Amino acid sequence: MNKSEQSLRSHSPSPKKFPLSRVLGIGIPILFFLLTAWTMPIADTLQFDPDEGIELAKVTLYGQGYTLYSQIWNDQPPLLTWLLAGWLKLFGTHIVAARLMILGFASLLVGAFHSTLRLILGLWPALLGTLGLCLTLDFLRLSVSVMQGLPALALGMLSIYLLLRVNPTRPILNTIVVLASGICFGLSLQIKFYILLLLPACFLNLALGTSLQDWRKPNFSRLPLALLWLGVLSVTAIAVGILSHSFSATQLLGTHFDGAAQVALQREPSWQLLLMFLAQDLDYTLLAGVGIYLLLKHQPQWPLLPLVWLASVWVGLTYYQPLWYHYYPLISVPVVWLATYGLTQAFPFFRQKQWYRNLRWHNLKHPTLKIAAGFVIFAIALTPIKLAVNAVMNHQFVEESKSKLEITQQVRAFKSSTRWLFTDLPIVSFYTGLKVPPELAVFSTKRIASNSLSDAELRRILQTYQPEQVLLGRYPKVQTALEPDLNRLYVKQYEKDKVTHYILKSLK
Repeated sequence: MNKSEQSLRSHSPSPKKFPLSRVLGIGIPILFFLLTAWTMPIADTLQFDPDEGIELAKVTLYGQGYTLYSQIWNDQPPLLTWLLAGWLKLFGTHIVAARLMILGFASLLVGAFHSTLRLILGLWPALLGTLGLCLTLDFLRLSVSVMQGLPALALGMLSIYLLLRVNPTRPILNTIVVLASGICFGLSLQIKFYILLLLPACFLNLALGTSLQDWRKPNFSRLPLALLWLGVLSVTAIAVGILSHSFSATQLLGTHFDGAAQVALQREPSWQLLLMFLAQDLDYTLLAGVGIYLLLKHQPQWPLLPLVWLASVWVGLTYYQPLWYHYYPLISVPVVWLATYGLTQAFPFFRQKQWYRNLRWHNLKHPTLKIAAGFVIFAIALTPIKLAVNAVMNHQFVEESKSKLEITQQVRAFKSSTRWLFTDLPIVSFYTGLKVPPELAVFSTKRIASNSLSDAELRRILQTYQPEQVLLGRYPKVQTALEPDLNRLYVKQYEKDKVTHYILKSLK
């Protein structure tokens, strides 16, 4: 057993000494699930993000027998669509059921993150670090949004936790753990490809060792395990791809790496957006700086994985456009992990009785203790503000949804005589139970910018399906392109807040 693994084991709480830790390992994700389901307006919000409508439109069509890629245009891996379709078949086609499934994945992420920190640092740092992750910007919103990001990251985090459990003294158990980790990582790739950015950190952790002291004296005896892990995740991902017939480079890669789309959607350079990500939770970023210092200078037995994770994600996203807010957990998870490293530096001070009486600069002897204690107090001070911001955002979601529900009622009024709904607001198709043309399930900004949905293609789809209802409200360009056909075949039924509803003249 090398020093790094001895350290990990020494930091792991003993079940006999801390029986509460195992209870919390199960209780933390359950508590997160219950509190989030209670506090977030999952039943009262029409959509937390337009991508929810896209995913649910795909699920609706898939559940009715349409196939992904060959019929349903899809630029994402298939696994989440499969899981959602099965889930909704069991629990009913309702937005709450869909969001609770995503919340289950988010709870898995929280549980795996807590268990990872507990393995390395012990119980209390793990609790505080997990709380910090839950308070990062938009984490609660993404935890209940029907989107691919958090489910993929949850399986990726579970894979990482399993990798940190590898122990060379137990070869048979090691093989089982590596197999399970590889399967989790392969499945996460088939939810969202951006999990590939975690692969360098995971592979190096397994091949070279966990910590800086391992890397200084590399021992390649674990390389076969790393190659096994890489092989298992590859086989898993390829198997899912074969089963779903998802090897469509045009759909899966075209819109994401289309040069014209990247230029059209570019706002600021990616590195500036990444810096803005770090500034969103500045308190954790500052503590992460302390954590990186401790990791490199004073705690070489701690896992390097969060630092390598952060570096590889930073490099990968620097050369990618556009960056959306829902990419932030790729940054926030390793930042909070590193911030928890930094938090431990302040523990000796805050464990003192009446520590607040000693809160004077000259009483803090070590410079890093001064800095860490200051950053911890800063983070505590910002916590009520973060909770208030989340409450304000939830209120806005609910208020916006009240006005948008009127739109769904207008569409539902003609449901009995409608076979197809042509819309750039696919969430309405889910709420009304109406089908959109399969080519339009993914009606996204990227598709329009990449010309995958050209004016000619939009007119072709309209003429081919002859939808009884047309609902437009997100992309003015689309309404302009279709205006001649709309004026000729349809009558305007409803118009409010930039949303226009048309029905066939024969239905009027």
